[in-house]
Amino acid sequence: MVQIGTNLANDYFDFIRGSDRNRVLAPTRAVASGLLRPNHVRNAAYLFLGISFAVGIVIYNISNGPHSLFWIGLACISCAVVYTGGPFPLAYNGLGDLFVILFYGFIAVEATHFVLLVEQKALYTPDFIAALSIGCMTNILLVVNNYRDYEEDKKNKKNTLIVIFGRKFGFFLFIFCNLIALLICPFLEPRLWLLYICLPLSLFGAIKIQKAKTKKEFDQLLSFSAISLLFSGVLSTVGILWYY
Repeated sequence: MVQIGTNLANDYFDFIRGSDRNRVLAPTRAVASGLLRPNHVRNAAYLFLGISFAVGIVIYNISNGPHSLFWIGLACISCAVVYTGGPFPLAYNGLGDLFVILFYGFIAVEATHFVLLVEQKALYTPDFIAALSIGCMTNILLVVNNYRDYEEDKKNKKNTLIVIFGRKFGFFLFIFCNLIALLICPFLEPRLWLLYICLPLSLFGAIKIQKAKTKKEFDQLLSFSAISLLFSGVLSTVGILWYY
């Protein structure tokens, strides 16, 4: 639900900032296209984030977890808004990639890991390498989006890392995230050994991102990256369970 709320908030705040006016290659967005009214999308974003926080409170009470879980939940909800909203939006100031790796990798993976083990009265041992792998694979989706939107983001002063350092940097960032997730992480954490299977997929993705020019090609690359994320997540889970 936090993901849904974040996407809706992004749709609203990007429209308010005028960042969606020239999205030639990107998918149609609800507010910019006129399909939905801005205030409706904003209210829906807050509703989903509010429900997410309420569910988090229930999980917090059931797991009898530490107070840090409450603050983590509050940080997730807050950052979902300030990612593109507020006076210092993260996505407009080169912090989007850090946000994704931190919240969709370390916090999402480890908070879930912790709650599941504590609820079962089992000993919690952090697995930050697995969290880093998932975070980097998730960030590849953002890299593809920002690589695609480079020209439009530059015109609208949306200073992503790719706008700041250039499209060539974006290509190497795509490669770097793949290598971290699929080569270095399984090397450091043997239980992730099945991720080596995904390495040929990363090579295919690297070829695709260099050749992508049209909306259709970028849509296919984004779908491919999402499937790669799902596949790598399944392989990580199977690899870890293999050792139990």
